[in-house]
Amino acid sequence: MVKSVFKLTLAAVLVSAGLMMVISGVQHAGAAAAKVSPAGTVSVTATAAPSGRISAELVGYGTDRDTYSRGDTANGYITLRNTGDAAINDVTVHASISKNVPVLGTTSLGSKDFKIANLNIGPGETKKAQFSVTIPEEYSGFSTAGDYQLNGKVLVSGKEIGDFSKSVKVV
Repeated sequence: MVKSVFKLTLAAVLVSAGLMMVISGVQHAGAAAAKVSPAGTVSVTATAAPSGRISAELVGYGTDRDTYSRGDTANGYITLRNTGDAAINDVTVHASISKNVPVLGTTSLGSKDFKIANLNIGPGETKKAQFSVTIPEEYSGFSTAGDYQLNGKVLVSGKEIGDFSKSVKVV
């Protein structure tokens, strides 16, 4: 009888100590479980919490206007919905521009990555992020007036989550 009471007391102390270690030393663990066998053996199992799944959806995009004058600043935007369970802080918009040139057809004029930081879009939240570029009045001696196609890819944590295409005119 004394031996059984001793084992039970020892088991209670070990379970308490194990749980205290789990609570204090592995505070951010996903779950902890303690088991006591009939022989008095205590086992404590802690499972790590998931690091957070980053996932997003592109729910909108556009520019502040459809027509710009040469020398204007064009403002583009994307609207993201956080569909994961971790905050989204940084987004990259890989934008490329092409122009329809009479006789030559569509000509690619280059691309640029816009890195948008400190967004802090929480799980379930939707937020608009903006980027801008100044339209040159001329390029290599030629007028920048004409019809353009803006194409973009949106990346969150290096993973493409959507793309967009928008026509703009420069007068």
